[in-house]
Amino acid sequence: MKTIIKLFLSFLLLGGSLSCFAQKSDLKEYVANIPEGRNIVIQPHFLNKNHVTGKIAIDFVVDKKGNVISATANDKGTTATDKAFVHQCEKAVMAAKFSELKNGSETQKGSVSFAY
Repeated sequence: MKTIIKLFLSFLLLGGSLSCFAQKSDLKEYVANIPEGRNIVIQPHFLNKNHVTGKIAIDFVVDKKGNVISATANDKGTTATDKAFVHQCEKAVMAAKFSELKNGSETQKGSVSFAY
């Protein structure tokens, strides 16, 4: 019985470590044009499972509370052709969070680009 438990735990440990290796991203560059007076509280997070190559540039708008209210791929700055991955990047930027802005305009524009 102890051998079966040890074997099971070994498989769990091995399976967990393999999934970590599979999720490694080959991100080469991350450039952000963060709106003035802001900090990133929650970073955009996504995985490049299909190993897409190229650059993805996302323009976004942040409200006063730090919520991203729109995120759209910039056609001029995006060279990646995998539309599903570009959409995944847009969704990741939408889930990002910025610091609150006490004074100033209701919205601010920014951009972020990822190179693979």
